[in-house]
Amino acid sequence: MSTFVVALLLSFAGFLTDVQAQNEARTQATVAYNEARELVSGGNFDQGIARYIQALSTAESAECEECSDIVELVEGQIPRVYFSRASNAFNEFRSDRSAAAADQAIAYFQEAAEIGQEFGDEQVAQQSTRVIPQIHYNKSLAQYQQEDFDGALASLNRAIELNANYTLAYYQRAIVLNNNGSSLDDIVSAFEQAIQVGESVGEADVAARARTRLGEELLYRGTNSLEEEQVGEAIELFTQAEQYIPEDADLHYRFAEAYNNQGDASSAIEHAEQALELENGGVTARAKIYYELGRAYMALDQVSNACSAFEDASYGDFQGPAQYEIEHNLECNG
Repeated sequence: MSTFVVALLLSFAGFLTDVQAQNEARTQATVAYNEARELVSGGNFDQGIARYIQALSTAESAECEECSDIVELVEGQIPRVYFSRASNAFNEFRSDRSAAAADQAIAYFQEAAEIGQEFGDEQVAQQSTRVIPQIHYNKSLAQYQQEDFDGALASLNRAIELNANYTLAYYQRAIVLNNNGSSLDDIVSAFEQAIQVGESVGEADVAARARTRLGEELLYRGTNSLEEEQVGEAIELFTQAEQYIPEDADLHYRFAEAYNNQGDASSAIEHAEQALELENGGVTARAKIYYELGRAYMALDQVSNACSAFEDASYGDFQGPAQYEIEHNLECNG
């Protein structure tokens, strides 16, 4: 056999070996790809990711020159699998509500964002990045329910650091501060931030909730001061509250009570009349307002008006006190 023929046969044998190697590599990549899909569909994300990476490594090898289609398929799947794994972890946190489950979900979404960038999947990268502050926020809610106020604040601060326009995080931060013994100035400042951010990003509903909650807190504190006979302090707190809940009937009733206690009957009448305009309840709900109105008129020696007001106050818990004023301190007709 000539040297040429031998060389030709050897060359052909080598060609067949290369073809066989190419086929085996493609088969291995395909099998790994299919196994990865099955693993992921069964919820075995970590194993599925490992098999996808193996399929990609085989498809990119020198032995698999005609495997560009498999490479494309695998590269399209890997970021989505990372995202699915993270989403599954987030769902587990929603059931578990533990800090550890939240941290796992956060770590997985961070990986998904990095993988999305690496493989050019901007949708996965952006969605993963957006959801991370939400997990920190939800983690804070669980911590707040467990009275872990320091942990809740740390989670909320991280959420705000990642998303400076996260109105709900600002609002919840104010709620936490209001329950962990923070100063009133810090609480007011936190609610103000929630209001400002909410208004700037078009979340008027959250901003309105923050206004109402802050106004109600100031009203509550002012009422406590009034009960402790700290009238000046109470009026200051009510004045602050009026910036946030100017049409609150109970606020104006408390104003009237405070001004009566301070001896400012004219201001008491002004706020009592506003309270009556705003009060939507029946005669029992309005009785306490009429009682303060009667006190103010009596202080001004406007007997007729005082009698009329005390008559309207003679309902529910205020029936006895109003009748006492009518019978013992006023000369009302009839």
